[in-house]
Amino acid sequence: MYGLFGSAAVLTLVAVGAVIMVVHFGVMRSRAEDSAARAAGAIVAPVLEEESDSFAEFATAAETLVGDHVRSIRLIAPDGAVLVSSGNDAPASVSASALAAALDGESAVFKSAGGSGDVLISYHVLASGDVVEIQQDYAQVAGSVAVGQRVIVLSLLGGLALLLLLIQAGIWLTTNRLKRDYTRMLELHRSGQAVRASLDLDEVLEQLARNCAAYTSARLGAAMLVDDTTNDLVVRATYDADADSTAQHYRAIEEWYVRRCAGTGEPVQTQLEAPPYEALLAHRPDIGVPVVVLCVPILARDVPIGVLLVARDVARGTFKEAEIEVVEEMAAQAAMALDQALLFDKVRSHAQDLELSYDSTLKVLVAALDTKDTSTHRHSERVSQLAVTLAKELGFPEERLLDVERGALLHDVGKIGVPDHVLRKPDELDEGEWEAMEKHPLLAGLMVSKVGFLEGAMPILLYHHERYDGGGYPFGLEGRAIPLEARVFAVVDSYDAMTSDRPYRKAMSDPEALAEIDRASGTQFDPLVVEAFVRMMERRARSTDEAA
Repeated sequence: MYGLFGSAAVLTLVAVGAVIMVVHFGVMRSRAEDSAARAAGAIVAPVLEEESDSFAEFATAAETLVGDHVRSIRLIAPDGAVLVSSGNDAPASVSASALAAALDGESAVFKSAGGSGDVLISYHVLASGDVVEIQQDYAQVAGSVAVGQRVIVLSLLGGLALLLLLIQAGIWLTTNRLKRDYTRMLELHRSGQAVRASLDLDEVLEQLARNCAAYTSARLGAAMLVDDTTNDLVVRATYDADADSTAQHYRAIEEWYVRRCAGTGEPVQTQLEAPPYEALLAHRPDIGVPVVVLCVPILARDVPIGVLLVARDVARGTFKEAEIEVVEEMAAQAAMALDQALLFDKVRSHAQDLELSYDSTLKVLVAALDTKDTSTHRHSERVSQLAVTLAKELGFPEERLLDVERGALLHDVGKIGVPDHVLRKPDELDEGEWEAMEKHPLLAGLMVSKVGFLEGAMPILLYHHERYDGGGYPFGLEGRAIPLEARVFAVVDSYDAMTSDRPYRKAMSDPEALAEIDRASGTQFDPLVVEAFVRMMERRARSTDEAA
């Protein structure tokens, strides 16, 4: 684009220069011809005036004036008749228009082709009313014109070169300014994207400190926030260019230049004998290079909520206005991102508190279930731990483990709707009692379905009594149609039941329970889950033996 514009400018200047030269050459030639004609007339006319008593005397005087430059002289009557003629280059006829112009007092000069080259012909009126025609060699005029043309060409070319140089300089300055503006806008865009890409407050502040230092070629960058509780200005993140590392902090800073920036809401620039490592990084490296420090406020609704600080070596010079503007714009972008991050941080904190409250409520509910069925005391806690461990063994993602734990804790919540005499009956249940018992997964699903944060626990609540061969309840699902969480829980639930005392039987030993589970692999349980469970329990047994 730049080359195309430069070429167009050069072509335009050349075309304009050519037009100017053509016009000026014509004017110069006309002036040179008039000047030569007047000079010849000023010499010839007075001599011929003195010898105008007779044509013979006139002819004699004219012959003396004819030479190298004056080729011929003629005396012409007002009616155009040639009275006297001297020299050999006189034209055969008189120019009527030139004669009329001379008689009217106008300049009558023109170029004509003679027998031995071009001639300059001019007409001059004498006192007698007759007209003298002087024919000169045109070579002298042409030489004068050529010299003038060379001067004009050189002057014009020099002027055009200077003008082109000025245009090129202007283009370069404009392009350089546009490039700086583009770089500035690109840096702001990248900085804004990086800052807005995260809702984590510490990450936003680290990115901000790094971006400001990188753009200003600074040795140090720091992001500080005003603590809402103490109103102290606290260093939260720093970037050390020498180590190319960021760090998180929480330390009040009292340096005057930072406090002034936060207090006035205006940028502050100062020079220090050494980088403020101790104030920012809490250590003092052995670097005594003088630095220039720039502090820019982070404003939210025109109120300072923090400060950005950058420090670079004095050798790089003070921070220019354009650099300060960019850091200010970064701070303006940061204000919005920080506002979002702070809000997100508060929401996350409230969510964590709420989640803890939910989990506490779940544990209270599980405890209530334990009091309802004393034969299964702490059963839910034990199976929840086993279910999470087995889920990890099977490679469950981290975010699903909490759902497994909650589902395991609440798997028997539906028993709230089962009559106490059924739950506590020491003998085998009859058909009606089994029908009441088999409804507890559906009751659990109905109870929990309205609680959004427990949605992930539903597979265990609804399907933990389904069998791999399709003989389970309440839906009779088969194989992989049963959610994996429920297939995992079915194994650990049966294991805990077999290894716990019940009113109608004594607890089995671990080897007996594992053998029973292995026999039910492919019928009651998923073989892959059984394999993982046996492997996990054997590893746990070896660890226990080694510890003993």
